[in-house]
Amino acid sequence: MKLHQQRTCIGCRTSTSRNDLIRWVLTEQAPLPAVLLDVGASASGRGAWTHGIEKCVRQAVQRRAFSRAFKSAVNADTVLEQFTAYEDRPVSGRPSGKHDESGSEI
Repeated sequence: MKLHQQRTCIGCRTSTSRNDLIRWVLTEQAPLPAVLLDVGASASGRGAWTHGIEKCVRQAVQRRAFSRAFKSAVNADTVLEQFTAYEDRPVSGRPSGKHDESGSEI
C-alpha cells in the first residue's frame, strides 16, 4: 500500500494528505511574481498548499504566508479571485481527494 504524502496548509497550518489540499505556484511577472492556482498539482517549481476552503485561503493571504512559502515578495492580490473561480467550477472538475476502489465486484 502506498502512503499518501503529507503537506501543511499555509493558512491553518495543519498537516494532512496532499489529496485534501490545493496547490499554488509562483509565476514570473513584473514587477512582482504572482501566485497562481495549480489545479493539476503538476507545475514545476516550488509550491504552497492550502485547504480548498475560503477560510484557509484568506488566512494565508492575511498572514502573508505566500511570501514566506515562496521565499520572495509576491503579488497575492489575485489569490482570492482565482480561488472563487475554482470554487465556481463544477465539482466533477475539481480533485476530490477520493480514489476509486480497485478490483472487481462479483
